[in-house]
Amino acid sequence: AIAVPVHERLAPRLRWVVPDAQPGFALATPATQPEVRAAVDILAAERPLHWCSTDTGDADTWVMPDIDRDTAAMVQYTSGSTRSPKGVVLSHANLLHNLAAIHQAWPGDEHDIGMFWLPPHHDMGLIGAVLEMLYIGGTSVLMSPTSFIRRPMRWLEAVSRHRATVTVAPNYAYNLCVEHSTAAERAALDLSTLSTAMSGAEPVREATLRAFADAFAPAGFRPEAFLPVYGLAEATLLVSGRSDSALPTVVHVDRAALGEDRVVEAAPDDATAASVVGCGRPRGDQRIVIVDPETRLPRGPDEVGEIWIAGPSVAQGYWGRPEETEQTFAAVVADTGEGPFLRTGDLGFLRDGELFVAGRCKDLVIIRGDHYYPNDIEDTVQSCHPALVSGRGAVFAAAPTGGAADQLVVVQEVDRDRIGEAELTEMVQAVQAALTQHHGIAADSVVLVAPMRIPTTSSGKIQRGLCRQQFLDRTLETLAEWHAPADNGVPAEKLAAAIKIAGLVKLASALQQRSAGQG
Repeated sequence: AIAVPVHERLAPRLRWVVPDAQPGFALATPATQPEVRAAVDILAAERPLHWCSTDTGDADTWVMPDIDRDTAAMVQYTSGSTRSPKGVVLSHANLLHNLAAIHQAWPGDEHDIGMFWLPPHHDMGLIGAVLEMLYIGGTSVLMSPTSFIRRPMRWLEAVSRHRATVTVAPNYAYNLCVEHSTAAERAALDLSTLSTAMSGAEPVREATLRAFADAFAPAGFRPEAFLPVYGLAEATLLVSGRSDSALPTVVHVDRAALGEDRVVEAAPDDATAASVVGCGRPRGDQRIVIVDPETRLPRGPDEVGEIWIAGPSVAQGYWGRPEETEQTFAAVVADTGEGPFLRTGDLGFLRDGELFVAGRCKDLVIIRGDHYYPNDIEDTVQSCHPALVSGRGAVFAAAPTGGAADQLVVVQEVDRDRIGEAELTEMVQAVQAALTQHHGIAADSVVLVAPMRIPTTSSGKIQRGLCRQQFLDRTLETLAEWHAPADNGVPAEKLAAAIKIAGLVKLASALQQRSAGQG
């Protein structure tokens, strides 16, 4: 049997996974089985499932299965941040190799205590947290993702209470703790035991690392504890992590050159500079090459290209998808014939052996022939006004009126405590000013939404593609919208009026509903 980890309450994910995996058995606790069984049985109607309770069996009846290192151990479904989830077939050898690679990046032992809230059906939650701690003989303290989302400081309070030495989370989690904590709450913590705070699963932002380190320094947190890592489900989990530097490596590059796939260093205080955080060196004898995604020719040392990977952690392929397996897992370098490599779909560059990730191939924004990295623009947007929620925005190209030319669209969540007519006008003006100053471009549409309205994966990754579709379908729940006229020639002095006309009629209704609900 091959395990397929899923969460019983993630109905959209189950709708993908059950028909795709075509399971024969369903394992659940007696407490959760009644809640999920009806929905799962409908999805598996063509092949009825055998249901088993996981905590009522007799351990003495267990029989060692006939397996070896190459036997499939589990099917790990991707997060679905840019496409529908796919089942990645991992062997026992894949798992063992990647656990050893993680240990190389973070050499923990039986004395370590981990505090984790990532869901165990997610690769970082299952492999990076639960299995890695079993591998080294350490201790894990687990928290529900729901408990974290409802109150992010619960995570750090648990780190403090349990004297945890290691934790791991996406970039946005560290942001939430900064934004949703008071000075008194921070002062009550003791983070002096936390020697490793891994950050992965989404781009790591220099501003986040700096803000978190500053905010929690009084609690004993040390910036040397940060450990940016890079990985993906198709490579089991970890690909790279830890560099030769005690602190995370940050390079500042010229944005215009980056849009042309060139790495040109810039001064940190230059308005046109973008910061890129290093994700360490490849671990476990894994190999990284940077390749032109179109020609499949190698890129130079100061050029951006697609990240390709080879090594024992690369999975066997996608479950039941031979053509996509061939396209993704069997890439060959055009001029040398080297391969096979795993095509990650991520863009980046190598410098002094360390990997720097720039963005996703599918997310790259192309406007009038110029290339922009959406995460870079999102960082600019979220830094231009204090009411714009960090890590909760989506930038993409779209043609909302059916025109031939794509336009730049910014969708951004707003702090619920700062939702008001004047503030929203200021926010759109601030967004346009920041984009002009730092990127030399203006947004064709700025859409402001309430918190938690932008779609995300189960691990919190922004789903730009789904957000784009909701924008085109007009199904986004918006607070305010501003759209440039067709000639894109709105004078600056008319911007505020345009915002009011386009968006604040809707805002007035939203505020009235909120006031009525509070009354």
